[in-house]
Amino acid sequence: MNCNYALKWVIGGALVTSSFASYADVVFNGFASLRATAADSDGGTSPFETLEGDGDISFSDESLFALQARADLGGGLSATVQLLAEGKGDFDAEARWAYVSYEINPQHTISMGRFANPSFYQSEYQNVGYTHNFGRLPKAVYIGFDFTTIEGVSLDSNFIFGDYALSTKVLYGSWRGTTFLAATQQDESFGFKDELSVRLELSKDWWTVYGGFFIVEIEGGTVDTNAILGGAQGAIELAKSQGATEQQVQAFRDAVVWDGKNGLYGYTGFHIDYDRVILDVEYADYGVEDSSDGFNQVWYTAIGYRVVDDVIVTVHHERFLQDNKDLDFLNGVDQPTLRATGVAIRNNLAMREFDGVGLSVRYDFHPNAALKFQYVSGEDSRPSVGDYSIWTAGVDLVF
Repeated sequence: MNCNYALKWVIGGALVTSSFASYADVVFNGFASLRATAADSDGGTSPFETLEGDGDISFSDESLFALQARADLGGGLSATVQLLAEGKGDFDAEARWAYVSYEINPQHTISMGRFANPSFYQSEYQNVGYTHNFGRLPKAVYIGFDFTTIEGVSLDSNFIFGDYALSTKVLYGSWRGTTFLAATQQDESFGFKDELSVRLELSKDWWTVYGGFFIVEIEGGTVDTNAILGGAQGAIELAKSQGATEQQVQAFRDAVVWDGKNGLYGYTGFHIDYDRVILDVEYADYGVEDSSDGFNQVWYTAIGYRVVDDVIVTVHHERFLQDNKDLDFLNGVDQPTLRATGVAIRNNLAMREFDGVGLSVRYDFHPNAALKFQYVSGEDSRPSVGDYSIWTAGVDLVF
């Protein structure tokens, strides 16, 4: 289990308090997903790195178990730990969340430690399959970024205005980890520094609208050294042989790297649950400013129908696009070979786009469990993938 000193303190504190019932009430709950999944593509490569992609059925790719303990220490103070074990990680448990909270008053709660990073609307509960009607949340938005957790401090607030309910979250923190890049076909390290995040959710009766954003300073890591500069070294040497100066080479490096640049992430959408009809729309736009990273525009739309009280059928469309047209980041690069290399890096990083159409069926056969089936087919712009299909069947439950 990889935990820094602060997280070990939180976990240790929660476990200790669970041994002394006179000092704290400890509540355990959890969730699980047990799924059979098969993915296939014309090109032979899986459309998503978390799936095998060879057409064979896997019972581990999307199965998981989680156990959460919350110790109420009294006086508004509590400690929470969530252990998550995923099939794709051989069910090795890790501390997904580990934080301490203090309820200032019924409206405001402050937390510190490791917790969900609200990158998108359902980021906090995206692993809890029981909370949504899809067999799997649309990958165009919920593609599986590692930075769905973050270490920092947050303030959660709730307000009531007549028939309207408003919830907000303000967060400050940092994160270091990896992300999968189609350009290198492997995980590359990078980090977030000084993240400032804000989210809002307004609801009334049968509708909810929401939005959020965060801004961070990027630490480039191996994204810069491997995916960007590593592949450009030959072009840099060629440009030098053509008379490029050190100033021109440095201008190129400064233009294409992510390190020290601002990462911008924003999302918005709405949810409607009226009579038997359920409608969901979510849109997100994110990328690294003034760098070789093209901004991503992603979204999904879904319409569901409650056939009977226990059965919901949902059809959705999703799309993942990357902008490789905006070349303003190369305005300071005037050497032809270096500028052409910068364009090639942008195109390489933005080589992946995909869309998909899916059908999901949910049957609540138990108050705490849902049987689900989903079939998704789509097209991926990478030649190694092409047309793809994924089907999933399984059970999502909470306890």
